[in-house]
Formats: sequence, structure tokens, C-alpha cells
Amino acid sequence: MTIAAKQLSPRHTGLLYFLIVLVPMGLFSLTFLQVKTNSAYDELGDTARQLSGVHALYVESFFSETIGRMESLSIYLSGEPENSELMERMLAATHQVDQRFSGFYIADANGDIVSSSNPSEIKGNVSGRAEFRLALLTRKRQVSEPHFGQGTGQYYVSIATPIPSHSGNIRHVIIGSLQIGEMQKGLQHLVRDENVRMYDRSGHVLLQTEDLAADGHTVSSSILLEAVPWQVEATLALDYANAVWKPYLIYAAAVLVILNCVFFLVKAVLAKRRVDRELARIEADKLKLIGTIAAGTAHEIRNPLTGIKGFISLLSQKYTDERDQYYFALIQTEVNRINDIVSELLLIGKPAGLRKETIVVQDVMKEVLPLFESEAQLQHARVTAALPAYPLRVSISRDHFKQVLLNLSKNALEALEGGGEISIKAAEEGDRIRIRIADTGKGMSAETLRKLFVPFFTMKSTGTGLGLVVCKQILDSYGGSLIIDSRVGAGTTATIDLPAVQTS
Repeated sequence: MTIAAKQLSPRHTGLLYFLIVLVPMGLFSLTFLQVKTNSAYDELGDTARQLSGVHALYVESFFSETIGRMESLSIYLSGEPENSELMERMLAATHQVDQRFSGFYIADANGDIVSSSNPSEIKGNVSGRAEFRLALLTRKRQVSEPHFGQGTGQYYVSIATPIPSHSGNIRHVIIGSLQIGEMQKGLQHLVRDENVRMYDRSGHVLLQTEDLAADGHTVSSSILLEAVPWQVEATLALDYANAVWKPYLIYAAAVLVILNCVFFLVKAVLAKRRVDRELARIEADKLKLIGTIAAGTAHEIRNPLTGIKGFISLLSQKYTDERDQYYFALIQTEVNRINDIVSELLLIGKPAGLRKETIVVQDVMKEVLPLFESEAQLQHARVTAALPAYPLRVSISRDHFKQVLLNLSKNALEALEGGGEISIKAAEEGDRIRIRIADTGKGMSAETLRKLFVPFFTMKSTGTGLGLVVCKQILDSYGGSLIIDSRVGAGTTATIDLPAVQTS
């Protein structure tokens, strides 16, 4: 299977989509709908309370006006002599002016009707009515319980107001029959989208405006009246589609796009990791294959090399001509180069067994620095070393550690072009020991950095392309790592990272 084909399986892709998109989307939907619904109901409840207050104020005003008219009529009649004809004219004129009343009539202290706005209704007795008796007893205005008119199909309420005489006695009671339907007409002008109901103390609906759509999304608010023991209730319907679903769909679409972007990003990252792991496996297999080939052919290569070196040495003694000596030296150099390549191939394929020992970094550095400084002087380069006074201990083969230091130092020296500076610093950082070898050379591009640990990749005409690969493999085998950081024109820094040995 190729690297490009190493994609997530459908099952893993589905699970990833479920965790990154569907689960957060479900949680968002539940939270948003719950919060938005509660918010919409709260806002609607506030509006319903405001509207119920407005309608209650209208009903209170309606009762105040009608009761005020009854009080004015009572005061006027109390100052006039008992004259049934005058009373009838007053009642008829008041009824004509105020259509909210279905009629007026006046009863004496015994309950007999003595005058009416409709002369045909003079006969009768109201002594059995509660509002009449309470008006006589309390000498105050009384309002009856609502009663339903079978002929008109609407509710009425009677307002009984005593008419005192000059001596202060109650001689008559004026009773007005108030049409609740007239109140409903006034409310209709105030109603917009709400439904208004008015209940008496028994819960009977006295009036009601248009019914709302029965979809279940409604909010109601009621207020108890002061003039009468009734309640005014305002009910609003929640436009759930516009108040909740519409904003939800807008936000859900945006969240869904974001979550899908996150999903594809995570999928791409995971795919890249899989590709990186596959590339690392391929490189490891390549090194293993190289090592296997090298181990099997090393002796076959070195045996003829030894013979070639010996015959070249004999020939160089026989043919002393300057031109011949030049060719002999060239052949000798190339033979040595082949021998070095075989040695490094052997180390890659089958590295020497791990011989861990606790060493002090400063001790090894003291052995390596003189060799390195002498080569640097030949190239007019300057070497500086900054090592701490306390010992830095690591667990690694002394020879392997020295090999890594020499290889990296050699690379740093070769990166300089006619002078420059190389700095070597060692420090303990947490539980790690880090040795940094930095040069002021021309540096490397990001593309070159990506290829540094690929076997046989080299930028030097005489390089094998295996030095850094060997160094990395050595450090990896001891639980360490090799980090190369470089920028074009800013030099290169090679960092050796190894676990620190803790001493008690």
C-alpha cells in the first residue's frame, strides 16, 4: 500500500466525525434551543405583564367612570324633591348619554321600583338582591356579582348607589345595569396580537377577545382589579418559528461549518502523522536493508580493498615519478573513502552493542576540544566553549559520545567559509543535558533540513551522506535525540539531547 493510500478507514472517519462534529453539534443544539426558548418565554412574559397592566388600567378606568356617573347622579337626586317624573327624565337622559348602561331604575327603601329609564320596567321589587341590601346597610355603593342575560347573550353587573335624604336617611337606591360587552368593545381597540380575558371570582369568563392559534406556545399574565374582585388576563402566542427556530438555524449553520472545518483540519493532521510514521518506517526499513547488505558484503569488499592498498603501496615505491605518485595518492584516497563508507554502513546496519556508562560531559569535551581547535586554527576559525563548573553526567558509551561530538564539530567547521566562529555550550535543563554546537556559517534552507537524516543525502562533494544518520541513531539508542536548527545566512545549531543522570 502506498503512502497516499494510507487514509483513515471509513469506520475511524465516522467515529472522528461523530466525536468532532455530531456530539458538539448535538450539545450546541440542546443548549441553544433551551436557552433561546427560555429567553423567548421570558421576553414574552414581560410583554404579557405589560399588556395585562394596560388592559387592567382600562377596566379600572371604565369602572371608575361608570361609578363616578352613578355617584354624580345620586348626589344630584339627593338634592331634589321626590318627583317620579323628574327622576324618570334624569334617568332617561343619563341612559341616552351613556350607552354603557342597559338601564337605570330607582327603588325605595322597601325595594319597590319607583322610577326607571324605561317606564315599562317600573313594576318590580329588588329587596331580595344582595347589592340593594348591602347598599342600604353600608350606606355605600355596591357592585353585584356578574349575571348572564339570556336574551342578550352577555354579562351584566349592577351598581347600587344609595340616595340620602336631607336628614341623612337613605330614602332611595339608584341601580344601574352595566353592560360588560361595552367594556369589551373598548378593549378591542387596545388589543393587537394578544388575547384578553376577564374572570370573576368564581373563574367564569366575563369577556374574551379573539382566540389565539392553539399551538401550545403561549404565555399568560393576570392582574387582580381593585374596583371589583375580578382578574384581567393577557395571553400572547410565541412565534416559535421566528423567535427560536430561525436564529437556531442561522447559528447552527455557522457552527456546523466551523465544526466541519475543525474535522477536516484534525483529519488532515492525523493523516499527516500517519504519513510521517510511514515515512519513518520506510527510512528505518531502508537503514535495515542497507545494514543487512553492508554486513553481508563488508568482508568481501574489504578483502580486495586491502589487496589494492598493498599493491598501490608497492607500486608507489617502484614508480617514483611525480605524475605516477599523484595518481597513486588519488587511488589511495578513494580506497580510504570506500573503506569509510563500508565502516559507516556497518554501524548503521548493526550498531555496536550498547555499553552504557556514566560519563561526565566536561571530561569528554576536554579530550575533543584540542583536536577540534587545532583544525579550526588551520581554517582561521575561532572556537569558544562554555561549560558549567558542576559536572554534567549522562549515561552513554564514551566512544559513541566522542564520535558524535567529533562528527558534529567537523560538520560545523566545514560549514565555515574562510573564518568564522563556532561556540560549544553545555547545560542541564530540567532532567535533560543539552550540548549545543553552533556555527556562523551560511546556514541551510528548510528544504535541506527536511532531508538531513535521509541516508546518502549530502551537500559536500566528498561526503557520504551517512554521518548525521549515524549520530542520530547512536543518540536514539541511548534515549536521546539530535536536533538541527538552521536558517540561511544565520548559521546552524546542532543540539545533542540526552537524559541527565541523577546523583544522590
